[in-house]
Amino acid sequence: MRSLRLKILALAALLVVLTQAGTIGALLFTASHEVEQRIRTDLATSGDVLDRAMKLHSERLREAMGILAGDPQFMRASAAADRPALARALARSMAQSDTDLAVVLDAGGRVLAGTGSAQSLPDVLPGLLRIAAGQEAARGVLETGNAAYHVTTVALHEPGGQAVGWLVTGVALNDTRARRIAAFGGQDIAFVTGSGDSLRVVGSSLQDIDLAGIGGRLADIDDTTGATLEARIRGTDYIVAHKVLVPGYPDAQVLLFQSVEQAMAPYRLLRWSALGVGLFALLVALAGGAIVTRAITHPVRNLAAAAARIRGGDYSRPVEVAARDELGMLAGAFNTMQGGIAEREARITYQAQYDTLTGLPNRLLALERLEEAVTRAQAASTPVSLLVVELGSFADIAAALGHEIGDALLSQAAERLRASADARHTVARLEGDEFLIILDGLGLDAARELAEDLLRLLGVGLSVRDVNISLDAVVGIALYPEHGRDANQLLLRASVARNDARNAHEPVHVYQDGREERRVRQLAILGDLRRAVRHDELKLYLQPKVSLADGRVCGAEALVRWDHPSFGWLPPGEFIGIAEQFGNISLVTHWALTAAVRECRLWVEDGLDISVSVNLSGRDLLDQHLPVFILQLLRDHDLAPRYLTVEITEEALVRDFARATLVLECLRDLGVRVSIDDFGTKYSSLAQLKRLPVDELKIDRTFVMELPQDRDDAAIVRSTLDLAHSLSLEVVAEGVESPAALQWLAAHGCERAQGFHISRPMPAEAFGNWVRRYGSNAEHAGHIARAEAV
Repeated sequence: MRSLRLKILALAALLVVLTQAGTIGALLFTASHEVEQRIRTDLATSGDVLDRAMKLHSERLREAMGILAGDPQFMRASAAADRPALARALARSMAQSDTDLAVVLDAGGRVLAGTGSAQSLPDVLPGLLRIAAGQEAARGVLETGNAAYHVTTVALHEPGGQAVGWLVTGVALNDTRARRIAAFGGQDIAFVTGSGDSLRVVGSSLQDIDLAGIGGRLADIDDTTGATLEARIRGTDYIVAHKVLVPGYPDAQVLLFQSVEQAMAPYRLLRWSALGVGLFALLVALAGGAIVTRAITHPVRNLAAAAARIRGGDYSRPVEVAARDELGMLAGAFNTMQGGIAEREARITYQAQYDTLTGLPNRLLALERLEEAVTRAQAASTPVSLLVVELGSFADIAAALGHEIGDALLSQAAERLRASADARHTVARLEGDEFLIILDGLGLDAARELAEDLLRLLGVGLSVRDVNISLDAVVGIALYPEHGRDANQLLLRASVARNDARNAHEPVHVYQDGREERRVRQLAILGDLRRAVRHDELKLYLQPKVSLADGRVCGAEALVRWDHPSFGWLPPGEFIGIAEQFGNISLVTHWALTAAVRECRLWVEDGLDISVSVNLSGRDLLDQHLPVFILQLLRDHDLAPRYLTVEITEEALVRDFARATLVLECLRDLGVRVSIDDFGTKYSSLAQLKRLPVDELKIDRTFVMELPQDRDDAAIVRSTLDLAHSLSLEVVAEGVESPAALQWLAAHGCERAQGFHISRPMPAEAFGNWVRRYGSNAEHAGHIARAEAV
């Protein structure tokens, strides 16, 4: 009952915490909103004050410069271009007016004298001219190097009124002035120039300020409306306003910063006070909850004890609770529940152990009985036979006639199986159309005899709705102790035997030793294949193709090899067949395409005009995303599509000719060449061939190896060449193993050839050197040239 008590107390505490949290949250939200509004108002006011101060300072500078411009000695020095005298006069004026820059320009805009930061006069001259030119008095912003100045200009006049030059003074917009203004106004400021992401800080009251990301946002707010933005600078949240320093100079601005945390400081005491009130309310709630739980837990304890008795299977004693409230109603519900639990338990137990359709034991109960039979056999040294029966044609029948007839068919089949075995044996339904028969104490002869009887009974036919249906069943047999010493192993090996019976088209098949080891090897290869692809453990081998027209190497077929860490070099047909069988062939295909395209790109960069061909499986041709993958692969490696050829077998097209043709058409549209591999060895249809978007045929090696001695092979190859050329297709002959075969093919118009006579498959890294050695050997081209002369 301690847990219930804790839950009630926790609920009370949670309600108080949520209430107080909501109150404090609302209070802090309101305070935060008011603070932000006040900050924005203060920033707007400070911006206006700063603007007026800048204007006032500019007016004072203009008055001071007017006095200096009216000094006859200064004007005579200006007219005489007396630079020392002008410099002394400017120095006195700077000392009196708190300026950092003073420059005198003549009527032509040339600098007569300068003081302060005017040492870089050649750099600032264009800016001074822009500010001063054509104006009696003006103010602006001048940038030079990493500095910026707020400058004021006054025209210098002769007694007759003609302008003879300009006097320019200014103050530096640097860190010192920024800190001075910040100390006066209460907000941090920064002088910045530029716009967007190229915003540059020329002076700031904040150290090491970083305005990354702020520049682009400043352009979106209007400085004339008091709009602001929020920014996080050096770990502190600020509200930022900006003002243009001087009208007409939008890239010179002043940013005003107000720390949100600093503005919220007065509200910290309020927050702690609210937390104290919340803690007091929590303590009161916990005390009240403790009193309430005492009144509840005692009757609940009685209900818990009754539940424990029911859980243990004791339904005889009723639950006794004297209360007439909800707890009393719960006690009555407990008493009603006891009567129904026993009934449901019996029904659930039956459903857990028996198949509801046939009434036979299910897999779970069958495995228990098999374990018991094995235990008895171990003690008595007697055999146990296990038969797995599959109704081979059931799926097609159910699909054609409907599931209702299928269920009736399964029920009748189960009755015949049950009638065929003695009562001491177990007949069970595993799943779907699979059944299991356990022959306790009987060996192989009895199992074979029973299997033949079953096949005969099922073959006679079952009558469902006046329809007689024959079932083409297969039986797999496993024996104890020959094939296994526990129930799971025996069932697995009987299932393997059943699969072998179906694949070999045998009605009865007994498990063969070593079959499980082959299955384990297949599973190991299948599991390691994904890892091998992911870690690039597969090897790319290449077998050259030569042009029979000029003897040069014109292409190569990409072949995948795998040096397995446990099994060594695996035959390609083994691991590729496993990948095809279990639906993982696309992993191998994608790896081969990627490796081949990458290697071909290196050839092109090396000046070799050689294409590469990659084999596709039947499953690959059903992948409508394959053309997209190949297109992206070619783009990633900047390789022209003409360098890639995909090879398909006729057998691969049988699965879904329409979908496969669509994929091939997409590849052809990309510019990828398509080749029919092993032509003539499998299913061949000229009607389909002419509909396929192909570029070439590959004559299978079985017709080429014995050329030209074998007249039948020669006739087949000659007719295949004629057929291909009549369809405007090129021909590749594979399996060329002699100079005579190579010359015969060249003489009869075959375009390309590959085979052991040219080269065995080699690692990809050795291919380039082989091509160069082959090209330097004139003998190869000579053989072909002599053949063409014939």
